[in-house]
Parts: sequence; structure tokens; C-alpha cells
Amino acid sequence: MSAPATTPAARPLASALVAGVGLLLAMDVTGAVISLSAGLSPTLLDALGPQARLSAPIPMMIAQVLLVTGATRRHRGVAVPASALLAVAGVLAFMSGFYDGGYAADLTAGQRVFQITLVTAHLGVGVLAGFRLVRLLRR
Repeated sequence: MSAPATTPAARPLASALVAGVGLLLAMDVTGAVISLSAGLSPTLLDALGPQARLSAPIPMMIAQVLLVTGATRRHRGVAVPASALLAVAGVLAFMSGFYDGGYAADLTAGQRVFQITLVTAHLGVGVLAGFRLVRLLRR
């Protein structure tokens, strides 16, 4: 007779959230290197700053790490607000390009594809966080 599984059904979703934020961080660093090498930003810190075109700014990256840490906790008092904020962060990453000129920037076709992929990944993590939030609110 095998022991009952102790892993809740939400663990795969939590793992997907962690993987998604990890992917975003890797894409942000890659985008900053692309910006630096293409001359879009004079320094790496500028490429990871508020005027970044191919990466999220460092404060957003830190917030995503903190929020995914909270969103994947078993304690609802931490996981619910963190999941909600992570979902909002995904939408804000998309919306910010309209307000900071990121979508109007003069980019090559490859850079534009990278930008669209990055923004889509941000939205994807936001959707995963939304699913996590709904699951948490149902229990």
C-alpha cells in the first residue's frame, strides 16, 4: 500500500510560476545585453533601467522575484495578495510600453520580435498568477 500523495494539486502551477519568472529574468538579462551591443543603451544599467526597451527595469525584476516567492507559498494570507500583484505586474509590463514609448522605439525586426516575445512572456506569467489566485480563492 502506497502512502497518500502530500503534494497539493496547486504545486504544478506554483512550479510553472517559478519557471515563468525565471524565464523572464533570463530574457531580461538577454534583452539588456542585446540593447547594449546594439547601442540602444550606453550601459548595462541603462539597459535595465526605466528606459529599457528589451528588458524590464531592475526594480520590476526584484518585485517579480519577491512576488513569485510569496505567490507560491502555502499560506493563503501571503499567496493571495502576492498572486494578485504578480497578475497585475504582467498587465503593467504590457501597458507600460504604450506610455513610456517602448513600442514606438526604432528597433530592428529581430529586436521587435524579442520585445513582443518578452511582453508576451510577462502576460503569460500574469495569466499563470491569475490562475493561481483563482485556485487559492476557491479553497
